Amino acid sequence: MSATDPVIELYSIGTELVYGRIQDSNSFWMSQQIVNLGVKVRRITQLTDDIEDIQAAFRASVTRGTDIVITSGGLGPTPDDLTTTALAAVAGVELVVNEDVVQDFMQRRNIEQREDMNPNALRMATVPSNARVMMNPVGWAPVIATPVGDSTFLSLPGPPREMEATFVRHVIPYISEHYEVKAATQRVYINTHESAVAPYFQEIMKQYPGSYLKGYIALTETPGWLPVDILATGSDTEEAQLNLQSIIDGLTKMVAEQGKQVTAYPAAATSPQ
Repeated sequence: MSATDPVIELYSIGTELVYGRIQDSNSFWMSQQIVNLGVKVRRITQLTDDIEDIQAAFRASVTRGTDIVITSGGLGPTPDDLTTTALAAVAGVELVVNEDVVQDFMQRRNIEQREDMNPNALRMATVPSNARVMMNPVGWAPVIATPVGDSTFLSLPGPPREMEATFVRHVIPYISEHYEVKAATQRVYINTHESAVAPYFQEIMKQYPGSYLKGYIALTETPGWLPVDILATGSDTEEAQLNLQSIIDGLTKMVAEQGKQVTAYPAAATSPQ
């Protein structure tokens, strides 16, 4: 782990952003979370869906010695989704179909034969050959970690709900693994539905600025148990860990009033009471 703060740059990709058709809320949200970790963002850039512009911007980030480049958008199934194509070109590698992503698609969509896979889904499973792929807990396009020289590109899906979930699930742990940050994360399980505890999430996030709680209905493997990722921040790692435990304790008390419970691991085949 490095004690040096990483140099981070953000790219939001989509012509609709540059033309002002949609507001770039992704960069605004991500920069807040990064600052909460005690890390700074060097620059934020919006790019149109132009392959040459995207490649030039990515190469410039590498030339500037950027440690982590976080992109959002351009991972979908349509021809104007060009992030992976640009990454492969900048990294000097080929695009390949990632079979782990294909299997994840097939399992989640109850597809028995690979030949029944939609070509658009296969497009979202196509990544640079040197990339590490991390699954999307609330959508389809995976997170892609692509090394280019001394830089690492972490590419997230564009829809804000998916971007936020994958940022907490994958980006924060990545930064925490490689650098000293002021955050702590934990996944817990609650034997109830997300709608029943969502107000508690909002209350806790107001009480602990910089915290984040997110439930994942799509990741429910044991019937009746909702997986919840919790992020806590602090002035240092120790305070972040203390805040995390306080959040878990507070959440446990809140759901106990409903006759429910919070646990680190769901009880097998347990139904909500």
